Amino acid sequence: MALERTPDMEGLTPTERAAIYKQRAAAAGIGRAPNASAAAAPAAASPTPAAAAAAPAAAPAPARPAAPAPAAGTAVLERPAAAGVPAKVAAAAAARREQVAAVARRDGPAPGAQEQTERLVYVWPHLVTIEFVAAMLMMLTLVVVGVVLQAPLEAHANPDKTPNPSKAPWYFLNLQELLLHMHPALAGVIIPGGVLFGAIPLIPYIDRSTADVGRWFGTPKARKICAFTAVYTLVVEVLEIFFDAEVGVKPLMTSIAAATNQPWMADLNPAGIGALSLPNVIVPMLFIIVPTILLIVLLNILYRPDGVRDYVFALFTGFVVSYVLLTVVGSFFRGQGMHLYLPWDEHMARIE
Repeated sequence: MALERTPDMEGLTPTERAAIYKQRAAAAGIGRAPNASAAAAPAAASPTPAAAAAAPAAAPAPARPAAPAPAAGTAVLERPAAAGVPAKVAAAAAARREQVAAVARRDGPAPGAQEQTERLVYVWPHLVTIEFVAAMLMMLTLVVVGVVLQAPLEAHANPDKTPNPSKAPWYFLNLQELLLHMHPALAGVIIPGGVLFGAIPLIPYIDRSTADVGRWFGTPKARKICAFTAVYTLVVEVLEIFFDAEVGVKPLMTSIAAATNQPWMADLNPAGIGALSLPNVIVPMLFIIVPTILLIVLLNILYRPDGVRDYVFALFTGFVVSYVLLTVVGSFFRGQGMHLYLPWDEHMARIE
């Protein structure tokens, strides 16, 4: 029928479908007055006697001009079902049909309830069981290694015999490296706590986009931005380490205070507030904040990041490079007196 829904209507809006229905109804003659060909039907051509007798008594009704009946043997052409549909709409519907057919061919028939249940993998017990077994195997391996291989443990700490250098475990050497450059509270609590418990947990609330979640370098410019940030962080921090080793923040501030006759500039605890100390807190923080701001400015000039995620990539890359660099410096370049030496220097040997 003219008003049936056909496959070419899939994917169209209700307004577009209504327009097609109207066009088909007009083509099929639905909603029009009967024409002359319908009046020439056999039932209307031979009225009954009763109807013929009652016809003179009835009031004459104004007759509508009847359309000329088609000649005998003339075929009445029916308008195609999709006639009058805009070419753009028809092309969109055809593309949609091809897309659905391709998906159907790829996925095959829809699975039944039983088959779908068998294909699902749940967190419990599937994933949790595997993780539990892996954890038990890891723990058993550590126990066996701890029994077979004797750890090189030293004797109890002796205050009369302190080894030189005395280093923290390798995973804390980055913090020990920071302790050489700034106040202990700043290096051991504020900076690592602010990064690990403040900045990193806030990333999902800053970057709210769900596009390409879980992908490494999920933006077009991410690789270039991360590579530039890694090189920039490496160069800047190496220069800062050498600056503190050769010049030093505290000696520099002492010289400036003596030259300007402003002793408070070298005071480690001005007005009894250690947080206001220039050499211990403020200047070291400037050595962290200023390069970070400069990095963001350079990224805007060189790469023009597309959004927040590019900046998050840059800052997180800088954090990872800093962690690795400080760990390497503390492990292989700090010798006696925690001074900088090359790895093969004799002062790297530990004095008991």
